[in-house]
Amino acid sequence: MSPDDLHAMQLLAELRRLADPDQPTAIRLIALTGDGDYIGDVKLPTPGLAHTAQAVSAVADYAARIPEDFAPNQGADGLDPLLIAQLEDHCIGLDPDYLMAMAVIDPGQAVAAFDEITDDGSGGAL
Repeated sequence: MSPDDLHAMQLLAELRRLADPDQPTAIRLIALTGDGDYIGDVKLPTPGLAHTAQAVSAVADYAARIPEDFAPNQGADGLDPLLIAQLEDHCIGLDPDYLMAMAVIDPGQAVAAFDEITDDGSGGAL
């Protein structure tokens, strides 16, 4: 099963949480693979359908405001480039390769080095 198929199954499972058996069915959604093979389906009552539309609308609005959060991951190492940039900004002055090598040898020393660099002088982190 492909990752896309698994995501489709997860979506169907979440939609089933909105399916109230005491309500009449408003629509039936069917999920198919990209090749047209059946994955599954869900029946939604009107309230579940309305909530789903609102949730999708909220995510679409978020994607329009912050498109970089929805860009394909460009990192060769599989890490989110935005997350890496935020970590690098937080660790200014600290060589991450050195820190990781130190962590292999002595995790406590690596934590102490990190704390020393990120300490704001008041006992708290920057």
